Amino acid sequence: MSPLQIRVNLGSTELSELERELRSEFGPSVVSSERAEELKEILALANKDIEDHDSELARLHGEIKMVEAEKQRLESQRAKLHSLLSPMRKLPNETLLRILQCVCENNLIQAYPWDSDRAPPTKFTSPVITSLPTMTISSVCSRWRALALASPSLWANLAVEIYTTTKDKSKALVGFIDTVNRYLARSGDWPLTLALTVLGSPCQPSIAEGVEFPSLVHLMQHARRWKSLKYRGDHSITRYKILSQLHFPLLAKLNIDDIEDGTIFSNNQIKILKIRRVPGSPKFSKALASYPSLKYLMLGYVRRIESASSLGTWPNITSISVASGASSSIIFSSNFPSLNLLVVEGASWGERIGDKPLEDDFISFVSRSSRITSLTLRSPILSDLNLIAALQVMPALLHLVIHEARVQYPNPITTHLISSLTRDQSVFLVPKLLSLSLISYQDTGNKPDDSIFVRMVESRWFKPDSELSAAMLTMGRASIQSVLLKFTWREVQAEVYKPLQNLRAEGLRVVIAGRNGVHV
Repeated sequence: MSPLQIRVNLGSTELSELERELRSEFGPSVVSSERAEELKEILALANKDIEDHDSELARLHGEIKMVEAEKQRLESQRAKLHSLLSPMRKLPNETLLRILQCVCENNLIQAYPWDSDRAPPTKFTSPVITSLPTMTISSVCSRWRALALASPSLWANLAVEIYTTTKDKSKALVGFIDTVNRYLARSGDWPLTLALTVLGSPCQPSIAEGVEFPSLVHLMQHARRWKSLKYRGDHSITRYKILSQLHFPLLAKLNIDDIEDGTIFSNNQIKILKIRRVPGSPKFSKALASYPSLKYLMLGYVRRIESASSLGTWPNITSISVASGASSSIIFSSNFPSLNLLVVEGASWGERIGDKPLEDDFISFVSRSSRITSLTLRSPILSDLNLIAALQVMPALLHLVIHEARVQYPNPITTHLISSLTRDQSVFLVPKLLSLSLISYQDTGNKPDDSIFVRMVESRWFKPDSELSAAMLTMGRASIQSVLLKFTWREVQAEVYKPLQNLRAEGLRVVIAGRNGVHV
């Protein structure tokens, strides 16, 4: 297009005169009739110039939009071409499936509409589809969809939240029920992991009726496939009498409020049991006896128990996770001769049972459970001296994890603890330790010196195939293989930890992190 033809183009002299007139001339006779006619002609020409410029701008905007659209098309094509080189496309289906299984560990299906004045158990902060990862990935591309549809394990992890009134409103809940049925159908005969939350009026669904409470009925029709069940609700699961008429041949993991609620199931095959409310010792011991195959026991926090005496001896249980308070007092006073894994959550070690501090019970407990190979303490209100005393009677310990408490109480991660873990010619605390993870959340004024920690790790690392490593093995002492140290409240001096980088080159797995990320 030819350049715009400018009709009005005032020179510098004319502009100066115009500005002078604007500043100094005023009144009814400021502009003569001849001058007024001249100005009107100039204004008319200026208006035409502006119209021409508007037209040119519209044309240019149109061209810009065309260029932008062309750019977006090219970028889309480039992205598609680039995706052909994506490493993800090279993954075999077996490896991709393993990744997708990690993503699809929980598919939350919540009744909609939620027929209650109460807030639902889970509040969505993002689109509902994001809570259904298996359905989401099956919509990504044809390969992922084909893989998802051919993999029933991806559809077998369900969390279902239901609100019951006197009757399910089938028509209103048709989308919810269809989603549940789609997952049940696509999971085939794969064992189901089910987290079930039922709020509202107690109900007695019947498979024979098949009309009332269809969402519950459809789940119960697949009871033979239940491998893991977590139940939360306004009413005890024993209120659902229909469950006592069903068979659960695969049920191996049970997560319920009360241990006695589990009596509604066939308990012979349950190997993992988690309960939130712990009864008194006699009732607890009697109920526990109905789980002869139990291997892993997890107990929630209980402030008080009517009777906190010993449960006796349980040789089959090999793993225990227990919260603080009365729950831990029952465990620490009992015997588990085959125990090899112990997790203690939020231990209020300052509590007392009678006149005996819980620290004493803990130390006595681990000394009786000499086979413990893995110890995890989360938020332990425990002094370094008591922890060292406990470690002295744990010669088989292989893995130690400590997450400090976030409150101002004695915490065990101190210079004294780290120094005690340093290999000495005469004393070698936990001689078989393979991995150590320490996470510190606050400065209690007695945190381990960085150089002391480095020295401890160096003392426990034996270069593979070296004479020292062979000599230590003959003495029943192992080289540490993995170390993690994390401070959430301060930075770490990367230069101080440089010697550990050298050990990493020899094979040690080490992570040292400060407030702003990993440094080693």
